[in-house]
Amino acid sequence: MAQAKATLPWSHACWHLLRIALSFSLIFLDNTILILAASLAYLRLNPRRPKRNVRFYPKTILITGIGTTHGLKLARAWAAEGHCVIGADVTDLDLPIRSGGSMSKTLVAFYRIPKDHYISRLLDVIHREKVDMWIPCSPKVTSIEDATARQMVESRTSCKCITFDENLAICFASSESFMKFVTDRGLPVLEYHRVNSRDSVHKILHRSPSKSYRISRATPTANDRALLLPRRTLSKTYTCISEIQITQERPWILQQQSRLGELFADLLIVRGQIQAIKVRLSDADPSWGSSRLDQALSAAVQTLMQSLATKCGVRSTGHLTVRLLIDEEFDAHSVRHSIYIAGCSSGAKVMENLLSDVPCPVAGYLSVFPSNPVDTGAITATLTSTPPKTFAGAAILPAAFLQFSFLHFVLTLVEVAGSELVRLLFWKDPQFALLDPLPWWWEVHVYRPLREVWMMVKQTREAGLKGY
Repeated sequence: MAQAKATLPWSHACWHLLRIALSFSLIFLDNTILILAASLAYLRLNPRRPKRNVRFYPKTILITGIGTTHGLKLARAWAAEGHCVIGADVTDLDLPIRSGGSMSKTLVAFYRIPKDHYISRLLDVIHREKVDMWIPCSPKVTSIEDATARQMVESRTSCKCITFDENLAICFASSESFMKFVTDRGLPVLEYHRVNSRDSVHKILHRSPSKSYRISRATPTANDRALLLPRRTLSKTYTCISEIQITQERPWILQQQSRLGELFADLLIVRGQIQAIKVRLSDADPSWGSSRLDQALSAAVQTLMQSLATKCGVRSTGHLTVRLLIDEEFDAHSVRHSIYIAGCSSGAKVMENLLSDVPCPVAGYLSVFPSNPVDTGAITATLTSTPPKTFAGAAILPAAFLQFSFLHFVLTLVEVAGSELVRLLFWKDPQFALLDPLPWWWEVHVYRPLREVWMMVKQTREAGLKGY
């Protein structure tokens, strides 16, 4: 056991050294690309500028988390529209190196905000730069922390904040409170019953004969398994229920099941109105969204999400991802799809899916100002599927190092290296932009290698302290 603990830091060191080596292996190619892209940007004599209203007044936009892919994408979109963009990174490390996004030419200023002094330093930046709108994009800050910051910012400045207030943030942070929130407002959720008798089960099944349920003990043991109801025939359903021992002292849980899968709705809500929506299939199915049935389903999802946004109130502004379950219900002569709300997540961490592969909804963000209304009737949902998850080399390499032979470890190392190398190619990197290439180059060849060195030193130091 002691030997395994001793070898663990070395296996992690292999991962960090591999990423550093891959970064430097592409430096000559990437230097050439950087020079060519920078030259093209410099020699571009007639850049196409967006047509602006004669009454256009540029806003000062603060984006925290500029080092993220979606934060940088937002900054470029705002700058392309002629607005003044301030970038900031929330730092929880002692690494004094700026992130790649901070090197973008779209920024007029950049700040580092320590995590320990988040709200006070954020207020300082907003006061100093006279910020009109703050969009939090940093994954290092929770939605509740951003909500607390919003309360302080809006009480002391005129800056608008694209994050939910404290009450909604606390509600959305808990699955139980969110489900109670939507249930109290009459929005559809899957049925959940705590039953104390067989008669209660029969009444629920009789009331909703087209729905499917799963019944299990309220306090299941290791050998217990859930049962599906109703069965194929009425007699089998009665037989199954008769074998269940339900009493007041030993209640069971009867929960509705969905039969057609799972969707996610990524939302930008501004003042109680949906300004951008993406409907994602939970599986990686590239063909999803092309049929008329899929489009009709997404339209129904958008209608339901607008109802949710409206019931959140006019002050509701922020990013939200809602988990939806799809079921089919049978009538006498038809079958229809039903959509049920099953959970949510909010805050800056949900922005990446919303802004991936779609234009940034700048006009939607601007609608936070009463002088910039947007016709929400023209907003349509973007349909996409969830991309497959990539394996984590940081977890695979230590396991291969400890559990398998040296040859297997080398083969795993080659496989991980190939996967990492593909991710480093400039046309695969979402931070690369032909007219703004420095953030991509800096992230790949400066920030990430130095961060890997810092992490390696930190892990080695922590392992040494544990040894004592």
